[in-house]
Amino acid sequence: MVHRPSDSRLLLNLINHEKDYIKQLHSLLDYSHASLASFQAYAAASAPPASGVIVAVAGSFAGADEALRRYAGAVDAWRAQLKDLKTLEDDVGTIMRDREILCVYFR
Repeated sequence: MVHRPSDSRLLLNLINHEKDYIKQLHSLLDYSHASLASFQAYAAASAPPASGVIVAVAGSFAGADEALRRYAGAVDAWRAQLKDLKTLEDDVGTIMRDREILCVYFR
């Protein structure tokens, strides 16, 4: 397989889609937090036999919320690494372009 130079447009496209994805994920987390608070208030106002079960379910939801929040943090870190990679690719591209200019100039 022949190696072709990377196309920065593909990386930019990925970065842009990841930005949209994380924006939606953070929006989901905001709504989820509000919903969980309402559910916990409902659990507190419920009659004792049912309230224990509802509180346990709310605890499960809170655990899932926290896992999703950690996932969002990992996606944020991934986006930061993609941006760093883009910067490095741009630097390498500049160096290669300058090298070609110098090779032509000094021949």
